[in-house]
Amino acid sequence: MLLIVAGNVKAAAPLGVVNGLFDSKQPRTLGLGKLTFTESVLYQATKTTYRFCHHPNLVQRGDEVWCMWSNGRVGEDEPGQRILFSKAAVANLSEWSRPQQLATDPAGHGACVASGWIVAGRRLVALYTVTGGTNFDPRTALFAREARASGGWTKPRRLVPGFFIAGPVRMPGGDLLLSGEHVGDARKTGRMTLYRTSAKDGLSGWTRCPISPSDLKVFGYTEPAPYVREDGVVVCPFRNYSGSLYASESRDSGRSWSVPVVTNFPDSLARHATGRLPGGNVFLINNSSAKRLDRSILTIALSRDGRQFDRA
Repeated sequence: MLLIVAGNVKAAAPLGVVNGLFDSKQPRTLGLGKLTFTESVLYQATKTTYRFCHHPNLVQRGDEVWCMWSNGRVGEDEPGQRILFSKAAVANLSEWSRPQQLATDPAGHGACVASGWIVAGRRLVALYTVTGGTNFDPRTALFAREARASGGWTKPRRLVPGFFIAGPVRMPGGDLLLSGEHVGDARKTGRMTLYRTSAKDGLSGWTRCPISPSDLKVFGYTEPAPYVREDGVVVCPFRNYSGSLYASESRDSGRSWSVPVVTNFPDSLARHATGRLPGGNVFLINNSSAKRLDRSILTIALSRDGRQFDRA
């Protein structure tokens, strides 16, 4: 028997969560145990100093871990916001160096936003966004400074337009994939923006990778967080207004992307993070409540194949 059904075929979501992993009937815990952790304070605000800290980005270079973050006077992404950084030895992550300033907006009208790191051999490149007064202003763009071996940083270098809060991900073969938000008139037809370069230090060669969301209204900030599965497929979840993550996939190392589709992975409209643990498991960290802006519970989910998340 041959059965043919006419009509649109809905694409399968690139990632998902097993039913019942997050118990919405237990809103305080989602039915999950609590991890134990050690807390380290890198910056302590006072009434007379910059008070707002967000967008932390970590990277390991050799036997050191570096952290950068956005540091605002009072609120989030307001004019005058700067970038601070600190570092610690891998062997002693309880003691961090005194925070130092990495960047400010020389024009004085925008905010600087921490956008991550690139490690290329012994070289370290710091990335940060400078807004044009508001985050989606057409002048908002990504800048870079490289750490000098003798100390200090090179002069800022403009890379690409857009708003970015996380560093690029290394693709199979060594190329870099950068993801963030469209700005200016580009937001009339798009939301998320992705770039790719074969330059190992990320200081040149960025080309845009096409991706076309089918419904712009469901997306505000998308805050992409791509990861690479063991089979080489790149998966990228997106923040949105639906109550669940959307996701897209690329089968050519980030050069082109499927239309983002909704998944069954609950999300409260907040930033999320992904990556791969040393044992091979893919992790996804988010506020996994379907209630909008409920950021009371931070969860980590694990997947062996990067498709189905079955532990949290």
